[in-house]
Order: sequence, then structure tokens, then C-alpha cells
Amino acid sequence: MKTKVAGKKLKAPDKLLKAMLEFVDYLKNNVKLYLILASIIIVVTAVVVLVNYFTNKKEENGRKTLYSISQQLQTLDKDKSEAAIRLIEENLSKLGNTTARLEAQYMLAEIYYNNKNWDKAINNYEVVTKKAKGLIKELALLGFAYSEENKGDIKEALNSFIKMKELNSSVYKDVAMMGIARCYQKLGDKNNALAAYESVIIAYPDSDMARLASAAKTDL
Repeated sequence: MKTKVAGKKLKAPDKLLKAMLEFVDYLKNNVKLYLILASIIIVVTAVVVLVNYFTNKKEENGRKTLYSISQQLQTLDKDKSEAAIRLIEENLSKLGNTTARLEAQYMLAEIYYNNKNWDKAINNYEVVTKKAKGLIKELALLGFAYSEENKGDIKEALNSFIKMKELNSSVYKDVAMMGIARCYQKLGDKNNALAAYESVIIAYPDSDMARLASAAKTDL
């Protein structure tokens, strides 16, 4: 019995040695493949690092240019909107494909909105809505919807307010809901307008928006 047990104990190291030798042979036979894979990993890593570096550099330069634009805008009189528009448009190309460019485009849209130039406001807001993220995207969506409403494109405005309302992260959901109700009212859809105003009151009780909705209901 002792001899058999000893024999069994000797088999495990033999198997381990055999497995190690087979693994070494495998590495020898596939060394080129591993070298190629290692090279690809190194190249990809280097490319990612370089892309991040140049992206950060572009963003930094864009921020500097946007700051310069903001400083120049502050020197202009409030009634010099044409000069402000010209200043921003002349510098858009310098901002490249950066977050700063989207912020400058939003500033441009706001100037056009204040000038009641709805078409150009819509065009600039739309660029921001398609490319931006976060709060600036929501602000651009809001400006876009208001511009359509003021232009008289009520159905389009209604769709834009609905789209904004459906954003899970929207901090302007109450404004969007009021916009929906207002658009239904302007379209003569009294039932949907009443339901939309009521949804504002239920969702935001004891708020200024709820009081506005309640007042609007009485006018229907």
C-alpha cells in the first residue's frame, strides 16, 4: 500500500512538469503573435494618450479664446448687438471643435433671440442641442422651443417642449410642461391644455409655476 501511495504522489509533479513544458512550447510557437499583440496594445495606448493630450490642449486654447471674447463683449454697449454678433462669428473658427465653441454658439443664439431674429436663433440653438451635453444642451433646447413658439411654429414648439420634458436629467421640466400647456392652448386644444396645466399644478404644488398654471386654467 505504501508503494502505491508513493507512486501516486510522484505522478502530480510529473504532470505539472509536463504542463509547464507544453506551455513553454506553446509560447515558442506563438511568440510572434504575442509580440504583434503587445505592439498593437502599445500603439493603441500611445494614440489614446496623444489624443487626450491634444484634446485637452484644444479645450484649453478654446477656453482662452472664449474668455477673450467675453472680455471684449463687456466693452460693447448693450445696443451694439451687431458688433457682438460679428465678434463671436469671426472667432468661431478659432474655437475649433471644443466645448467653448458650443458656449460661444449659445451666446450667439441668445443675442439673435433678444433681437427677435427667430430663424437665426433657431439655427444656432440647434447646433448646440445636437452637439452639447448637460445644462447648456437643456438651455439650448429651451431657447429653441421658445424661438419656434415666438415665430408661430406652435406644433414644432410643442414637440420641442415635449422632447425637453422627457429628458430625465432636465432641471427645466416645469418650464417645459408649461410650454406644452401653452402650445396646446394656442392650438385651440382646450382639453389637452387643461390636462397639461393640471399636471404642472400636481407636479409642482405651492410653486410659482403652479400658480401660473392655475391662473392660465381660469383663462381657458
